[in-house]
Amino acid sequence: MWMKGRLLAVLIYAFCDARGTWYGDPDADLRGIQPGRGVLTLPPTIPGQDPGLFDGQQVKVLYAACDLEASQTSYRLDGGGSFVATWHVHELLSPAYHRVPTAPAAVRDAATVRLEIGSSQRRYSLHADLLAEGRVEITVVVSTADGVIRGELTGELDTCDLSEVVHLITSAPIASAVDTSAATSPAPIKATRPGQAWTSEAIAYLEEHYRAGEGLEQLAEKLGRSEKSIRWKLYGLKLAPYPGDLVPDPRPVVEPEAPKAYTVDAKRQLHPNAYKPWEPEGEHRLAERCSQGASLSELSQEFGRNEGAIASRLLKIQAEGPAADSAWEYGG
Repeated sequence: MWMKGRLLAVLIYAFCDARGTWYGDPDADLRGIQPGRGVLTLPPTIPGQDPGLFDGQQVKVLYAACDLEASQTSYRLDGGGSFVATWHVHELLSPAYHRVPTAPAAVRDAATVRLEIGSSQRRYSLHADLLAEGRVEITVVVSTADGVIRGELTGELDTCDLSEVVHLITSAPIASAVDTSAATSPAPIKATRPGQAWTSEAIAYLEEHYRAGEGLEQLAEKLGRSEKSIRWKLYGLKLAPYPGDLVPDPRPVVEPEAPKAYTVDAKRQLHPNAYKPWEPEGEHRLAERCSQGASLSELSQEFGRNEGAIASRLLKIQAEGPAADSAWEYGG
């Protein structure tokens, strides 16, 4: 939606919990626009991570075209449709939300689209900016799990040609014409980070060596996992009894603490320009300071915005410099 020469993104700008309490910016000035409404069910707390305020809850959301500061994360509503949230909303919901959008329609009617998928070996990021006259600029970056860039594809084309270009790429017999045997390495048996998914090789190793009598401590060491993880996996494979001693006692019912109150005025006491639209001169100066080597923290102080907002804008304007490299940490 265009308004006064600007393309406004459709954003989730407020939500309401089961008690009827509103969060985000429910009083945002939408200039006569009728907001859309939907329901979002948030996933439960991920084991090993701190719980968020709204883990496992079902909240009602409001979304509309507005000029509030957009985050880099979209949320899929229960009734269908995905929308990017404002940074204000995302900061409240993000502890409970860790899914990565996998469909091209993850953002509707937005000026910028950012998608990312990955595995234990590769990470694929797509960044698209809608341009004038129905054109779109797309950048695809392929990197290793630890962030080393292995390939990059950038281009501009009409949006009506997107589906045919995708079909053309998937139909090209490039993969079969290239010998990938030297570039492909077997998945590692040993987990390299907590919570990493089990590979078929690791499961086969566990079954074989457990049946051979190897102890839990040795298996945990060789597979790079905790003994608790080994015991739960053995139970799942029907090789060991249910580890009842690992199940925590039920938590006592405690009246939840009142959530923190977020207001624009309170935010602007820390960051004077929070939620204010970016101007072209500001973006130009931001790119220049980034190329001069300023860090995210320094840019946050200088431009009066939080580091997340700075990171989002650096990615949008494709700035170069250490701060732009660090900005990827806020993307996914």
